[in-house]
Amino acid sequence: MTVSRSSFVVFGTILLLLYPSVIGAIQISNTITGPESDEFPESCDESPFKCSRLAPNPHRSTGETELRFHNTSILSISNSISTWISDTSFAEEVFRDEGAKLDVHVVVKTKWMRFADDVFIHVECDGDDALVWIHSEARAGISDVGVNGERIDEIRENLLTTSVGDNPCS
Repeated sequence: MTVSRSSFVVFGTILLLLYPSVIGAIQISNTITGPESDEFPESCDESPFKCSRLAPNPHRSTGETELRFHNTSILSISNSISTWISDTSFAEEVFRDEGAKLDVHVVVKTKWMRFADDVFIHVECDGDDALVWIHSEARAGISDVGVNGERIDEIRENLLTTSVGDNPCS
């Protein structure tokens, strides 16, 4: 089957014209399907194929239940998280509760179609150590094609390379 040049141009033009309306529909869907709260989710039970977590009830990630940083302050972890957010394209922090614990909710949109994924990060002290939990979940579709697991690995590596044991957790 051969495709003529004029057919290719017509189909290409149609796709270019439809792209903004498809992106608009996705953005409306992203708004409607947002999480019910900014609290750290308990599990991936509701979305097993589009969720990954490094936390209690780990799912589709490294199998770890926490990241433990010896003799590291919450402020140090918070700075690492802020650096990751600013270095990540299409990432926007939508919630931060910082005090004796740290809870952060970030929305990261995919590069091409702008589907929204929610990333929740929880940090608390356990003696002098800081414990970190990460949960990443797609809002739409039936699968995340592994993106959320890769994102958790990226955040994990960023924290491991930028968080230093400078002060006891507080």
